[in-house]
Amino acid sequence: MAATAVKKMNKRFASGYSALVGILVMSVFWSCSTQKLIIKEMTQVMETGADAMEKDDDLDMLQQALPANIKMMEALLASDPQNERLLVLLARLYGSYAFLFVDGRIEAFQLAGSKPAEGAAALADLKEKAVRFYTKGLDYALQALEIRHPRAAEHLNRVTESASFVPSLQVKDLPALFWYGFNLSGLINHNRDSVGIIARGHLIEKSMRRVLELQPDFYHGGAHLVLMVFYASRSPMMGGNLEHAQKHYAKLRNLNGDKILLADLYYARYVLVQRQDRPQFEEILTAVINNSDPDPRFRLFNRVARDRALVYLAVVDRLFEGS
Repeated sequence: MAATAVKKMNKRFASGYSALVGILVMSVFWSCSTQKLIIKEMTQVMETGADAMEKDDDLDMLQQALPANIKMMEALLASDPQNERLLVLLARLYGSYAFLFVDGRIEAFQLAGSKPAEGAAALADLKEKAVRFYTKGLDYALQALEIRHPRAAEHLNRVTESASFVPSLQVKDLPALFWYGFNLSGLINHNRDSVGIIARGHLIEKSMRRVLELQPDFYHGGAHLVLMVFYASRSPMMGGNLEHAQKHYAKLRNLNGDKILLADLYYARYVLVQRQDRPQFEEILTAVINNSDPDPRFRLFNRVARDRALVYLAVVDRLFEGS
């Protein structure tokens, strides 16, 4: 019943966009202050819709609805380019779309092994799409940071300056900083052959550490998840550290328990694969698949976790070739 209610809410949210477009067109003929007021109200509606999205596990519907909603927000942004909340929301949705609907397909292709030419072409297309979406999300997050810090891009592009700039950011910068680090993490993950992009990895660590200093439970403790994967998916020479990854997993579990299955999913995928602990890997992913969704707030994340757990278990022999 709860899922049905959320779906109805999302459909009403989507159907309301035609009316919002009409209002936006009308606002062109009104004063600038009136126009910005309308955009502010519409942004609030969209933020509510983004939160509601995460309670829905209908991936097909969400995948079809999100692109139109994103383009609508970009149209609004053109009329109010300094709207920080809208910039952050776009950073969030571009990163979320890439993570939810592109990354899993890419990894499934990669884990399946060699593919014919058609499969290679499809994989290349998916990678290009992921890079494009994460890049857009990163750019929007950076624009949001630059509203209060006009030289943010310059500071972040210089290692010595970033070391003092990121710790100077405050609670008001928190949403933009989190989505900056999230999108950068996704971008680097799909550009591991680019020395220039890989060299920006230190900014993931700096930004997520600052998020945790400011508000450890921001976005359900998402910074712990990003850092767990960051430390567990890299070699020690590139900043990898399984002990750090283990600590972030423990903190994430302490914060959310078993409500968000992505924590267990990526702990198994990265930490346990690195340790070649096949029995615990299979035990945890089986539990993920069988989890009964105790908290409806995370229905979308948990659906993604279950789907990817099935993919990982299907290729367990490839992940643990020596066991």
